[in-house]
Amino acid sequence: MIEEEGEQTKQFFLDKTNQLFDDCKSWLFEENLLVEQREIELAEELTGDYMVPSLVVKTAAQEELAEINPIGACIIEAKGRIDVEGLFGIEHIGYFVNGGPLLSADRQLYEEIDEDGWYWVENTRTGGASPMNKELLLKLIRSVSH
Repeated sequence: MIEEEGEQTKQFFLDKTNQLFDDCKSWLFEENLLVEQREIELAEELTGDYMVPSLVVKTAAQEELAEINPIGACIIEAKGRIDVEGLFGIEHIGYFVNGGPLLSADRQLYEEIDEDGWYWVENTRTGGASPMNKELLLKLIRSVSH
């Protein structure tokens, strides 16, 4: 039973990660940025070891701007996490379902989460959640790479 749950969790995460990465590659291509896809290994207690795609974003001159790395499927309050990492920082993207994390039984932590998907949560006291799109991806890459 636990093996089956682990496999379902892993497959869900891989499917959602691949969908996001397909979008990322398309968005970045439109901006004349290069994307190199790699494979990295994750190890989680529930899912075991498995390979996931990872993206490296570069300028046309081959200058590396950022890496977009899956962190795991087993994340508290989320169905997965991906980090956008650069020389100047890390930004976290979470896959939220059913309105995302709750403050109480009847109150969402982030009112902006109205459908399942990948969201960036701003790291401030009054931070909100923003759904992933082209503009947000570019903002995150600029944030971590200057």
